[in-house]
Amino acid sequence: METGNDDSQLYKDLQGFLMSERVDVRKAATEAVLQISHEEDHRQRLLDHDSGLLFKALIRNASYDGSDFSSTAQEEAAVVIPVNALQALVYLSSHGKTANQCIDLLLESQMISRLLEIVLSPEPQSSKASAFVQESWRSKINFAVALMANLTRTEQGAVEMLGRTLPEEAVTAAQLPDGKTLKVKPTMELLLDRYLNPAFVHDWPSSSDKEKDDDEAEKGAAGDLTVEELNSKPFDPYQHFSAVLMNTIQVEQGRNFLLQLHYTTDQEEGTSYFQRILPQIKSANPVRRQGTAGTIRNICLDRDSSYWLLNVVQVTKYILYPLAGPEELDVDDKQGLHPDLWLEGPDKKREVDVTTRLYLVESILLLCSTGRQSREKLRLDRVYVILKGADMVEESEQVSECIDECVQYIRRDEEGTAEGSSDASVANAYKRIVTSSTASKQVGGDSNDGDYDTVD
Repeated sequence: METGNDDSQLYKDLQGFLMSERVDVRKAATEAVLQISHEEDHRQRLLDHDSGLLFKALIRNASYDGSDFSSTAQEEAAVVIPVNALQALVYLSSHGKTANQCIDLLLESQMISRLLEIVLSPEPQSSKASAFVQESWRSKINFAVALMANLTRTEQGAVEMLGRTLPEEAVTAAQLPDGKTLKVKPTMELLLDRYLNPAFVHDWPSSSDKEKDDDEAEKGAAGDLTVEELNSKPFDPYQHFSAVLMNTIQVEQGRNFLLQLHYTTDQEEGTSYFQRILPQIKSANPVRRQGTAGTIRNICLDRDSSYWLLNVVQVTKYILYPLAGPEELDVDDKQGLHPDLWLEGPDKKREVDVTTRLYLVESILLLCSTGRQSREKLRLDRVYVILKGADMVEESEQVSECIDECVQYIRRDEEGTAEGSSDASVANAYKRIVTSSTASKQVGGDSNDGDYDTVD
């Protein structure tokens, strides 16, 4: 009984410390919350104590303003407070039985609005802020976007995120051609701009670090870092926005945001935001790759978009690139494959993250299920060649089973066709392509330029 009373007093004191005017006390309190949030027994108490007031105090510390302090030590202590609070909230919203309850409480507290203020805050200028303050800002953004990803896992969170716009005073007004003024801009567009802006990526680990020997450098190279290792690192503060995009597709507004075509004055064909993020599948950051793969997978759930994805976006080459490996392909296998899938030769590295590989193979499976025309296009894109090589070295049983399902779709003969017709149709299609390609070269240029295979 005494233990229960002691715990109640501990949480009461902690609640008071979180609201203290002293920076050092607040910092110590957020560090304590961060530590006990990793323990299952304490999570429920953190959420429920004093009718949720302790939890609300933690939320307020996520937006704590660490500016206008008389000393550098005070300022550096202050900027750590929101980092600790956000990191604790990320953990509480993603671990244990209380994760869903935590997300519901955060949404009730209008946490998405608070997070948007944080993630769209200006980066401290290097000439005025110390390196510690700059790194703390990046950590704060990283955890804020990660928490945003956790909240958008729910339909309510996704809808709230997509419906947000900034007030007039928060965005520089743009004069439109007709004399009107654009007063608001959707926050998703602003976040996408930051996500795609390489200027926000700092000190990305590189294998060229001279202080490491060859073995350590190779181990620490950017491409070898895992998703788990990068989740809490401040190298790429907007990396988790890829997960936000993946989550928001579950609602119609999210799909519309990514798939809507945007035109410029000199464009005949519009470009979607989805097409803008596809190159992230080749990012050195596995967090970005995983989120992009998940976004592709979720977009492939929209059966009505399958023709556009396969024939206009040519999404197959983006799906297959991480699944391709260093295996040598013969001339017949290369026929029809996008050059990016084999030009790197023995230097090509296959995706190391199993979740990313699963998302990509599931994308192929979803496209296979959309109809015969989709499967015929996947055959022409030589999907089987890459899947065959990937399956030979696949260690995950789940991914391997999914590959097998894809192969069953791609290799089988379509209903009402002769045995072996699926392979024959691909072979005949490429004979036609080669013939027409050669003919056009004979008409339009020097016949000696046609056959590149004869070049030694």
